[in-house]
Amino acid sequence: MVSILWVVEIFTSRKHDPAELIMAKRTSFFLLLTVIVIGAIAALVVWKWDVLVERIAEKKVDAERQAWMERTRELEGIIIEMQKGIEQKPLRPAERLRQVFGPSSPLAKGAAPKSMKCVELEESLRAFCQYLDAGQTFRSQKTHRESWALFMDILATLERKPPTISAEAYRPSIMIENSYYFFRLLRREKMDIVREVLKYEADLAEPLLGILYHWLMSGRSCDKPPSSASNLDVMYRYAGFFLNTLGGHSYLYRRDSRISLLTIYYSILVVHEANLRGFNEVGLDLRFFLPLIFGEIQSRNDLLYAEDYLQTLTDLQLHYFRIE
Repeated sequence: MVSILWVVEIFTSRKHDPAELIMAKRTSFFLLLTVIVIGAIAALVVWKWDVLVERIAEKKVDAERQAWMERTRELEGIIIEMQKGIEQKPLRPAERLRQVFGPSSPLAKGAAPKSMKCVELEESLRAFCQYLDAGQTFRSQKTHRESWALFMDILATLERKPPTISAEAYRPSIMIENSYYFFRLLRREKMDIVREVLKYEADLAEPLLGILYHWLMSGRSCDKPPSSASNLDVMYRYAGFFLNTLGGHSYLYRRDSRISLLTIYYSILVVHEANLRGFNEVGLDLRFFLPLIFGEIQSRNDLLYAEDYLQTLTDLQLHYFRIE
């Protein structure tokens, strides 16, 4: 600022010394050049500001990331050391059955559901419900805290309105109804509970489906005659739902493969019983299903009662393919 004033004073004074004029011109040139350079640098900094900030930040982020990765590896090592010697192995099937149904249960002693008495079947179902009540599945439910009461309520709801198992081909409305059948009947709250049980207790599906089938065939009450006609009619309609409708197939496709397989197996047994009693009203032909289900069960190695299933299916194939 002093230099600029000095230059202005020289140019505005009356007498001009040649040496001073030359000095003033040089000073003005250097001042102008300095301003231009500073302005160019400032413009460059503003233009590349985002790039500069990003590079500086990236270096700091990389340094912090490396530090966190090293700390994470240290913590993982500490956790592994803490878990040594206390890691729990998955329970074997027999141990799992004792845990859920109790050490005195026939299931825990190696018996199959089909060899159990009606009272033992119901006791096993109640034991499973008590196991659920003591676990995490129902603790978040405010309305249904007793799983046995909920189970009986679901059964009663399903019995009141069985699905339609025919006429899907020429009545699209029935196909749509069957596709949302369980959701419309049980509503979201109960369906969510059923999904949780199917998800978290999937390893118990095989004994539970066997227990449920034989208990229902006994009439659901051990002090009554086994399998009344009305009870079997309801079971027949659900068996036809899973075997003969697109809605039933869609439900099975979304389930665990073992659950789907065993649902089809027990549906076959229900239809066979209906055939023996003479009211297979839809005319479901088991000869289509028997070879398929036999081959699928034979190819698996994760079924507890596979030999019983294969023997039963062999008897059924001899029965139906010999009737020609």
